[in-house]
Parts: sequence; C-alpha cells; structure tokens
Amino acid sequence: MNPHLMHLRSICDLPGKNILDIGAGNGATAVELGKEGALVTGIEIDEAKVLAVQKNLPFNVNLILGKAENLPIGDGTQDVVCFFFSFHHVPIDLHDLAIGEASRVLKPDGRLHVVDPLIDGTMSEVLKFVEDETHVRTVSHARMNSLTSETRFTLVNSVEYNVERSFKDFNEFVQHVVAVDAARAAILPSVRTEMKAAFLELSMKNNDRYSFLQPCRAYHFELA
Repeated sequence: MNPHLMHLRSICDLPGKNILDIGAGNGATAVELGKEGALVTGIEIDEAKVLAVQKNLPFNVNLILGKAENLPIGDGTQDVVCFFFSFHHVPIDLHDLAIGEASRVLKPDGRLHVVDPLIDGTMSEVLKFVEDETHVRTVSHARMNSLTSETRFTLVNSVEYNVERSFKDFNEFVQHVVAVDAARAAILPSVRTEMKAAFLELSMKNNDRYSFLQPCRAYHFELA
C-alpha cells in the first residue's frame, strides 16, 4: 500500500469522510483514498491532468482545477485536507494563503495532513540535476514546525518515513520527474548524461528495476 495512506489511516478514520487532496496530480492518491471509503475531491493546477482523468474516476472521487491559495471549495465542508508532496510546490509567498484556505474549508475539529520530502535521499540526489528543491523543502518544513504557534492548528502527530520509488529504466524515471513539473524538460538535455550516471550509481537494483529512497516527514494537525 501507498506509505502515505498507511500512515494516514493509522491516525485518522477515512471511511465516509470528505477529504480534499491538494496537488492531486493524476489523481492516483485520490483514487486510493476513495478505495478507503472516503469522499474525495482532488485539486490540481494542471488542466491537462484534470481533463485526462476526470471522466474515468470512481463515483466517490472527483478531480477539479484549482490552486491551494484559492480553493474552489465551500466553507466548512471538509473533514481532512491533505498535501501529499505538494505543499513545497506552493510558492513561498503564498504559504499563508494556502494555510488560510485549508482552515476555511475544514469543518470544526477538521484535520490538516501535510507530507513533504526531506532534502536528503537518493531520489533527491538524482532530481537535483533538473531541480534542486533544497530551499523550498526547507522552508516548507519550517512552516509546518511553526504552524501551531501562528494558527488555530494543533499538532497531533509528526513522523518520518521513507517512500520508495521504482523505475524500469532511466527513461521511465525521466518521464516521472517531468510529469511532476514540465519545466524540468527544458533543463534535461544539458544534464542528461550526468543525470543518467547518477541514476545508475545511486539506485538499488531489485528484480530488474531501479529503486530510490525518498525520506519524508508527515505532519497531522487538528483545527482548534
């Protein structure tokens, strides 16, 4: 099972809950949340991703166009708001707006769940060739650590764990990192040789697949 969901389900009941997945990408995690019995709305900034999957989602999962700092969601309608590896992609000057929007759409005693990658790990080392996220990740984690002193959120749980990424070859790895952010494609030609060398050197070979570890930290807050 998805390690993010394994952790979330261990600290929060999911069946029947209204869950908002911000930065939902292609909707894969939203669909997994739906399989847990939740009523899920995924928010994605990339219109092409929304259109690609919108018609093929289960009845209890929806994916709509939107931004973390301006959610197209009604006040007090959600039980849980989630950011899975997406809060660090919110522009730093919009962090406060994104947190305010999460607070606005949550029900009383609702939960905010944020998981972001740490700066280390083999996945991060290879990714650095097309985008070094050290600064945005550091700021994101600092914001989570200061959240309880600045907002109505109370920290319920915080834990580190590893996410394993596995690819059949370097081309599949490239497709994955570009799918997250298309701007990386423009940088790729100039670093491809060095990036492939790092990919081969740092990977763990397992059953003809190349695996990488991405340490992350999850923060689970309750709205006071």
